Amino acid sequence: MHSSSSSSSSAASVVVPGATFWSRSLTRLLRGSGWLLLGLCALLAVLSYHGFTVYCENFGCIYLGLIWMVWGVLAGVGLVMALLVRAWQRHRGFSTRASSWAVVLLLAMGAGHLLYWLVTTALR
Repeated sequence: MHSSSSSSSSAASVVVPGATFWSRSLTRLLRGSGWLLLGLCALLAVLSYHGFTVYCENFGCIYLGLIWMVWGVLAGVGLVMALLVRAWQRHRGFSTRASSWAVVLLLAMGAGHLLYWLVTTALR
């Protein structure tokens, strides 16, 4: 019996190292990344609004094309990042509400832009 009490006291005295600075920072980043992705969605909505209100005349058409290209690249990269972040958050057991909303918004905006492009350009 003496040996069982000594083993339980030695097990209780084992020191478990705390989380490092990097793991705490990574956890904070992972928790807040969904909100950063929603911020990207807001930025894309503003850029989209600006693109739809630009009048196409002379160099305005080139500017409009650049806006659409920048929007497409940001939306594509944002969608890939949102899918990766959401999968990583699920793997770590965090809430995925914000990142899931970001995925839905990015898909909806992308589908809307594609539909607009098809109606105004390709199906004309």
